[in-house]
Amino acid sequence: MGLADSEVGDTVPVVDLIENAEEVGQDIQDELLGAEPEEPGAQSGGEFAFPAIARRASLPIKTAADPAYSIYSQWWDNKYIKVAVRNGTATWGWQHLQKHNVSLAMLPKTTKFPRNRYLENGSLIYVTPANQYTCWLASCRIDRTMDVKVVVNPTRLNDGAPRGVISAYCVGPTVCPTWVRQVGG
Repeated sequence: MGLADSEVGDTVPVVDLIENAEEVGQDIQDELLGAEPEEPGAQSGGEFAFPAIARRASLPIKTAADPAYSIYSQWWDNKYIKVAVRNGTATWGWQHLQKHNVSLAMLPKTTKFPRNRYLENGSLIYVTPANQYTCWLASCRIDRTMDVKVVVNPTRLNDGAPRGVISAYCVGPTVCPTWVRQVGG
């Protein structure tokens, strides 16, 4: 979303962005009024650099009136992108994760320290190995390893947070063995 006659680098009054968003049924007022100028040379007094605002305002905004959308936990990933876990339903979110034997501690570890991170069908995918070690004296060896995969929908909702974790599971069996849950914390 943006103003049709604006170009990259233009400054746009926040009021114009808010009015433009309201015309298409989106409420971005709270998000924008708390913003600070994000680029050198951006004017104060209610005007912000257009690219930064356009990036935020262009994400789809959905209603969060349903209790399934309340945030259970949130943190920042390894690229400083906000990740949230919402209560969800049987098909996504925290309620869905229970059937995969995933602990809440496993989620931030997977997204903060991924071996692999990529975008697939609009979702961020994080893959991190869970390793079980045996240590003796000054050396340790890996006894078992299994990849944990976390699927995150970055679509921003009305509360400013992403829709968040859709699913998390162990690659292979999909239901994580107890030892993986113990390693993850």
